[in-house]
Amino acid sequence: MDSDSFHIVQLFQQGTSSSYRASISAYEVLPSPSPLVTLYAARAHLALSPPATTSALSLLSTLPPTLDTRAVTAFAQYLEGSKEEAVEELQEVLAELGEQGLQEDDEGRAVRSIVGSVFILEGEAMREEGVEVLREGVELGQDQECLAVLSHLYLSLNLPANSTKLLSSPSTLAWTSDSLLSQLLSARTNLASGPTQKYQDAYYVYEELKGMQGGRGEGTLAGVAVAQALLGRWDESTQAVDEAVEMNPTHPTSLANCVALALHTGKAQSFADGILANLSSIDPSHPSVVDLAQKESLFDEAASKFKVSVA
Repeated sequence: MDSDSFHIVQLFQQGTSSSYRASISAYEVLPSPSPLVTLYAARAHLALSPPATTSALSLLSTLPPTLDTRAVTAFAQYLEGSKEEAVEELQEVLAELGEQGLQEDDEGRAVRSIVGSVFILEGEAMREEGVEVLREGVELGQDQECLAVLSHLYLSLNLPANSTKLLSSPSTLAWTSDSLLSQLLSARTNLASGPTQKYQDAYYVYEELKGMQGGRGEGTLAGVAVAQALLGRWDESTQAVDEAVEMNPTHPTSLANCVALALHTGKAQSFADGILANLSSIDPSHPSVVDLAQKESLFDEAASKFKVSVA
């Protein structure tokens, strides 16, 4: 992999809105971009919020129909709403993949992480198969992107111990110890698990990322904010959230963090309610919005079982 390709791939793997935009900008100034960097530029477009599917598909249309290109194209179509057709195509690509994509420069290197992601998004019916696909990439192919999706899945299911076990196993550390992506995965896991020293370690990782090209984005600032909050540094946490909201006033995670901090920093209830209403209109399916709605429903159900007694 040449230096330009390495730079763009590393920006993509930082996993923040700003790093995705930086990878796209770095791609656009290349005089003769390779198929690999074109593929990652397309993936960066898909990783934006909301996904820039039209731009991604335009780039993909310039590439030969390799297994990787077909997988990313199917993912773009999935994000556009053609889910059934996209899943069928990904199943075909996976069947054709066989044992390919298990070496760093193999064709099909991106297939397992994409297939695993989509299968998991499809819910319980396909989740187990998705996990098996990701495990194959990790255990047989030392695939860091499969590792990232699997770690994220464990955290989303509130299983940080599983993520810790995955990331800290000797077999994993043998090929991830110097990786920026693995440091980010460990930082996210540390935030979910604690205790204090792990929060501090996570903070150092996000602070380091802030200083990198394309690293000072909403996702990085969210990591800083959460780490500072868990360490009881409310003013510093608020500063990070305020910077993220100023950078992008409609970023769902930044708004959710703003609501959470309001409850810990003495802000008026009306302030938190206003931010929450904004978040609900921007992203009705955000976990914070869904979780609050479920708790309100449970409270109303419990309250309905009691009657006010009249003396």
